[in-house]
Amino acid sequence: MSPSASSRKWFGRLGLEPVTVASRELPFTLLYLAVLLDAALQRRPFDAPLLIVISATLVLSTQLVAGYGRRHHWPSPWNYVFPLVQLVSLTLFQYGVTESLELVTVVLYFVPVANLAIQPGSRGVVIAIVAAMGLTAFGAFTGLVAYRAASPGLHVLVVTGCTFVVAAWLSSTTRQLRERTAALEALRREQDVTLSRLEANRDRLEALTQRLEESRALLASVIEAATEQAIIALDEHGTIVFANPGARRLFGSAEATLLGAPVTEIFQADELRSAAVERGYGTTSADLLHVVLGEAAEGRPEHRDWVLARPDGTTVPADVTVTRRPHSDDGRPYGYLIIATDLTQRREAERLQDEFIGLVSHELRTPLASIMGYVEILRSDEGELTPDQSRSVAVIERNAQRLLRLVEDLLVSVRMVAGTFALDAGPTDAVQVVQRSVANLLPAADAAGIVLTVDAPAAVPLLSDAERLGQVVENLVSNAVKASERGATVRVTLRPLRTGSGETGVRLTVADDGPGMSAGDVAHVTERFYRADTARRLRVRGLGLGLSIVKAIVDAHGGTMSIESAPGVGTSITVDLPDVSPPPTPAPGPPTAQE
Repeated sequence: MSPSASSRKWFGRLGLEPVTVASRELPFTLLYLAVLLDAALQRRPFDAPLLIVISATLVLSTQLVAGYGRRHHWPSPWNYVFPLVQLVSLTLFQYGVTESLELVTVVLYFVPVANLAIQPGSRGVVIAIVAAMGLTAFGAFTGLVAYRAASPGLHVLVVTGCTFVVAAWLSSTTRQLRERTAALEALRREQDVTLSRLEANRDRLEALTQRLEESRALLASVIEAATEQAIIALDEHGTIVFANPGARRLFGSAEATLLGAPVTEIFQADELRSAAVERGYGTTSADLLHVVLGEAAEGRPEHRDWVLARPDGTTVPADVTVTRRPHSDDGRPYGYLIIATDLTQRREAERLQDEFIGLVSHELRTPLASIMGYVEILRSDEGELTPDQSRSVAVIERNAQRLLRLVEDLLVSVRMVAGTFALDAGPTDAVQVVQRSVANLLPAADAAGIVLTVDAPAAVPLLSDAERLGQVVENLVSNAVKASERGATVRVTLRPLRTGSGETGVRLTVADDGPGMSAGDVAHVTERFYRADTARRLRVRGLGLGLSIVKAIVDAHGGTMSIESAPGVGTSITVDLPDVSPPPTPAPGPPTAQE
């Protein structure tokens, strides 16, 4: 058994707690017993043995009572009761001993005074001073003890003053220690809180670091696995600093061949210089790099089709997107990122598709022309047809006309891709073209319960291709009719247009109250064979060529086309068509021999 366990067992048998006894009452009790033993060893130590017995009884009783509970379990007044009882026991002891022990008892007197002085606040100091002065004066002025001092009042004053000095100093020191202890405890709590936060932040940082490492590993694996896209990283000067396996496959070269090379070297030189001249740049290395970066230098993605050059001299068409990489913490740009997709197979598929469309269209035109010829013959003998036969001929004619328009759209689409699409411009009255096109669509609109309105002046001259202009009107109005519900109105508006440079033209607007389109559909609706979600949902018939043809005709005019649409609010399409520039007149050649 250890000494500490033994002491706890011994104190437990007495009903005492060693922490309480050792901290407050036990030192005074031991000192008192030491003085009492010293007094007993002298020949004539006691003048009043009864007072000594009472004093010793009070000290031992206080010790026993205080030992039955920790001090913080006692009510607050008991912190003052125990020292006061000790003061009274010392006073009785002083009255009952001889002159030789008087000085010793005075020194022991300051132990309970110290216990009172260290209590929180100034109450303990006041109680100690009042108790010292009262007990000393009681013995001096009542004649209970014959003091050997010359003046009892001076004796009371000296004891009271010493008590005041000791109590005040101990109280001040204890208060400072208590304040420092409280400050240290508050600091410790703050440190504990800070430590807990740091540990929590450390755990979060470790988790975040792990996720970043996982994300980095995932990104690296994705980049390495992207063999169909060339991913190339550039520094701020346009030098290649990274190339993934897709880039090595696209260019047919090792990574070491690409790293450190200027990015302009992977583009076809002639196309790059032509693009630089078109944009008003020179042909220096810095100018060519600026053409490649485009809007990416301003922080916006640059997207266009380029012809890339391989080290072996061959070329490959590619869809190229350039973006700027984020800046570093010091504001220095990291560089740029290029993602290129090989368009060889796509272009070949588009070529085969266009060849097929052209072949089918040409093969369909001959039988359709024959069908329309026989319809005209039947129309000429319509008086000999029965009503049912006349209706059948009308159905044949209507469907043949629809097939002819479809074939014409397909042929125009092929010419657009081949670059052979052109306008046969001449003086045209745009109002007559609009009214004729709307009249052609009136039967379909009436059958669908759609009202067509035209708001146009009497006449608007325009230098244009009347047939192509009619296609623009019919495609826009036909789309609006198909997208509208029964009872809705499609509004066609035509206004003369005069540009700032003095050129004349027209502004055509077709608006409906249909379901509208999303922003994503608006961005792609002019692409060939693209069908918006609303068209697929409403099962609108068509191939998705109408607006692409409209866009081609508008571009051929040198005009602009804008689409305003949102889900649930309808669609409004506006085209501005300036006069088409007439083709240059060929210069007269030398006269021939026949002339």
